[in-house]
Amino acid sequence: MSEKRVKRVLITGGGTGGHIYPALAILEELKKHGEFDFLYVGGKHGIETRIVPEKGIAMETIIVSGFARSFTLKNLLFPVKLLIGLMQSMRIIRRFQPDVALGTGGYVSGPILYVAAQRGVPVLIFDADAYPGVTSRILGRYARRICLGFESARKYFRGMEDKIVFTGNPVRKGLQRNDREALLKKWGLSSERLTLLIFGGSQGARAINQAMLNIYPSLVTALPIQVLWQTGRGEFESVRQQLGEGHEYIKLVPYIEDMSEAYTIADVILCRAGATTLAELAIVAKPTILIPYPYSAGNHQVENAREIMKGGAAFMIEQKGDWEKSLKDALFKLFEDERIRAEQSSAWEKFARPNASGLIAEEILNLIQNENNRVVVEH
Repeated sequence: MSEKRVKRVLITGGGTGGHIYPALAILEELKKHGEFDFLYVGGKHGIETRIVPEKGIAMETIIVSGFARSFTLKNLLFPVKLLIGLMQSMRIIRRFQPDVALGTGGYVSGPILYVAAQRGVPVLIFDADAYPGVTSRILGRYARRICLGFESARKYFRGMEDKIVFTGNPVRKGLQRNDREALLKKWGLSSERLTLLIFGGSQGARAINQAMLNIYPSLVTALPIQVLWQTGRGEFESVRQQLGEGHEYIKLVPYIEDMSEAYTIADVILCRAGATTLAELAIVAKPTILIPYPYSAGNHQVENAREIMKGGAAFMIEQKGDWEKSLKDALFKLFEDERIRAEQSSAWEKFARPNASGLIAEEILNLIQNENNRVVVEH
């Protein structure tokens, strides 16, 4: 009797952490269900080339680029890069022979998943946002399954309802901690003050940093609070110099390695509205002010934040007009009113999907099983 072949899973998604980290969470979930051979396909210059190999996952890259919505000379190279990416994808699919292909977004997933589908490989796409990316909307017609992070995203896949599964967004494990007092001491923060956590992603958010430099003096003076402030690595020196010395209740850091610690000690959170961040906030359930990144593709962060705001779990402040005043007012409102904080914390429950990665992994396993059954019948 011949030994069963290890199932091969091709994973693709890149450009931002919001595409990469869900893919890695799904991959970890699949490992619980047996032995798999994984291959991650990313863009040649994407941040995935740094993140994925660190996890010990085999990786190949293709040459591909997005198409700018406004005119740019780079668009002239788009057809050439697309053709190269398709040819490279053909070689990868032929060599790796995946049993299933998973895509989590970003334009890098376009060529490889299209080729996979054309060669009969079952394709599952996952889109994290309330407003799905253009690549996901195009690939939907070729996919066997479409998993969504937001229920409201269904309307963008008309005619594909039988493929859609609402799963929520995968999150990293261990976000909830019970050692708050010990962590406050570790970070040099007081247990007598409420803690504001500020972060704008790994690269930081310059606009949020500048707004808080203007707001923090009146905030810290008027309220019994302290601030844990992740500036982003590229912004740290600038913010530190502008802030100056002698600020007892501000802990300034370029990057927080373990976000579970930061979430645990936070009483109020100020951040962007990426889908992965929102999925984590739903698990930790802390009152929040969301400032969507105004230049996100398709303005998807505004759509994400609007869904959360309508559910009562956060305030949303768009980065336009006199938004700094609105931010200051919202911060005072949250810190001065314990009832509002409690209401927002409770409202996050409806958005929490702690088993999202498990649901997506189950859909992948079903695709593999169904394909095996189909092959057996055909033979």
